[in-house]
This record gives sequence, structure tokens and C-alpha cells, in this order.
Amino acid sequence: MKIWDAIVVGAGPAGCACAYDLASSGKSVLLLDKADFPRVKACAGGLTMKTVRALRYSVEPVVRQTISKIVLEERDTSRVPVRSRKSICVMTVRAELDAYCLKKTIEAGASFKRISGLGSITQDEDGVTVAAYDTVFRGRFLIGADGVNSQVRRMTGDAPWFKKGLAIEVDVRRNASGDDLVFDFAPVAQGYGWVFPKYDHVNIGLYSIDSNEDLSRGRVAAYVAHRFGVEAKTEKFIGQYVGFGAAQFSGRSGRVLLVGDAGGFVDPLTGEGIYGAITSGQAAAKAITGASNDGAVFETFLRLTSALRQNLRIAERVAVSFYSNPERVFRAMKMPLLRSAILKSYADGFNLSGLVNVARRVLPRS
Repeated sequence: MKIWDAIVVGAGPAGCACAYDLASSGKSVLLLDKADFPRVKACAGGLTMKTVRALRYSVEPVVRQTISKIVLEERDTSRVPVRSRKSICVMTVRAELDAYCLKKTIEAGASFKRISGLGSITQDEDGVTVAAYDTVFRGRFLIGADGVNSQVRRMTGDAPWFKKGLAIEVDVRRNASGDDLVFDFAPVAQGYGWVFPKYDHVNIGLYSIDSNEDLSRGRVAAYVAHRFGVEAKTEKFIGQYVGFGAAQFSGRSGRVLLVGDAGGFVDPLTGEGIYGAITSGQAAAKAITGASNDGAVFETFLRLTSALRQNLRIAERVAVSFYSNPERVFRAMKMPLLRSAILKSYADGFNLSGLVNVARRVLPRS
């Protein structure tokens, strides 16, 4: 049996980011997924500039639109435009993005195999054995990049630290070349509605940090009608849980590393998941290639993701405060300093502790 340096389960952004770096460094890596690509995936598909910079290759071939202005809404009469001289984010279609990233990863030297699912995972002192329903694989390390409902996470230990949010979305066919990117904090108590323009359509949806929020197809359809009229042509309704909790991770050391949604690396404040997916995947690859020995890989991965986990810990606290009283924050958004700090945090990866310090200086007390 071939022994791979790493087996990566899940060929989305987290898995591909990890496998790409491993393959580029000369490691043998097997990438497994249940889906054929391209595949439909619930995701608004926006890539912040910090995400674009984190990738090892240009995503220009799958960019639909580039955004330099965001509109924040709290109700119909409360709109705050936030502009930048530079690009804030780029819009992609997730099915196209994932297929493109997988192609680049295979070109880097990773092997890809489609499986029907996982049967068992067994760790020992020398490696990990992964039994799929049709074959068995053996690797030095296993990377769980298989999303919010990760089989790898469930099969390799308890995860009381893991939490879920919820998002549901739909595409609306229209000429969106002149549309604004909108975050609307009125329609969801513990989240927001979004409108992401992608040239020939908009992706529109609802997000909540509370997975028990009633985000139904009917509720999204009503939101579409509110923004674009009852005659709007909708397609591809899809819902998806999102994974939180990386900041509270309490797993045991071993040969299994969890990245992306599987490891709870979604930002609960913004719902952004692709940045955390890519950077945690790259950290797992760096831990495997850079640790002094196999026994040091797990702790090295925790160290390499410590700053990201700390930012997510702060984001959780900010999310609770913000969603409990968004009106207060919107009043403060009239202040240029806070607008600039929020934009830098979202687009460029400004450390959230810095954003909190700015907010404490300028936010009104009541």
C-alpha cells in the first residue's frame, strides 16, 4: 500500500490550499472528495483582498466583478456607503472557483480521487488509515477539510467546541454590472442579508450566527421580492451551515488536523469562510513540511493558527455586541475613522484587536 505524506479529505478551498502547498513542496498528497467538480456549493463567493493575496496563484480567470464600494444598511432609510480607492473584494461563482482551485492543485502535483464516503479512520504511532467504502488509504497525516458536517471531525473525537451558523441564498438573473455590494442588517436579528453583484446576476441571501434561526426558502424569496420586485427571476436556492469554534478548539494531539469549516474557521461576525479556509489549510501544510518531527506537527499547526484563532475569538465577542444593537454601531459609522478601520479589517486583514480599540475610542456610550 502506498503511504502518502498526507491525505486531505475535502477538495474545497481549505483542502486545495493545503494540498497545493504540500505538493509544491514535494510531498506526496492524496486529495479525496465525494463530489465531481464543478459542483454546486452554497457560498456567496466573495473573496476579500486578503484572501486574494493569500492564494498562491491568480484567480483572475474566475473573477466576475471587482468591488471598491460596500453599502451597509440597517433599515431602508439607513444606508452607509463605504468606499475605497483600492479594490475591496472580487466576486466569483463558488462552483467555478472550486473547480479552478482543484485544477491548479492537481497541476501542482496532488493526486485526486473521488470517493463515495468514509467508512473509518484509524490512527497509530506511524500514521493514519482511511477506509473509504471502496478502498483503503494510508498516510502519515490526515487533513479534515470536508466542511461543516465533517466526517473526519466526527470520526476522530468529540467536538464540544464546534458551533454552527446558517446561511441560505439564491441567484437572481439581472444586469448587475452597476449594482452595489450590500450588507443589510435589517432582515435578520442575529445576522444580515447580502446582495453580491456578479455581472449577469446577483447572489442574494440571509445569514445568521444562530443555526436555529428560521431561514427558509420563503423568507429568502420575500427578501428578493423586497429588493428586486416579485417578478425577479430566481434560481439555485440552496442552504448551508457554517462552522465556528476554532477559537475554542480543545482537541488532543495526533495526526489529524482540521481546517476550514471542519475546524470552525469561519468568522462569525462577517460569515466569511474562504479566508479562514485558505489560511488554515496553508498552516496545516506548513506544519507538516516544517515541523522538526512528526510528533511536533500538531502543536506546530496550533501555533501557526494561533493569531487567526485569536482574531476569531475577538470576532465572536464583537458579533454578540454588534448584533444585539446594530443601531448604535450605525450611528458611529458616520465617523470616518471607524469606517476606515472596519473596511481595512474586512478587506485587508487588519487585526481585530486594533479595530476594537478604535471602536472603544469613537463609539457613543449609549
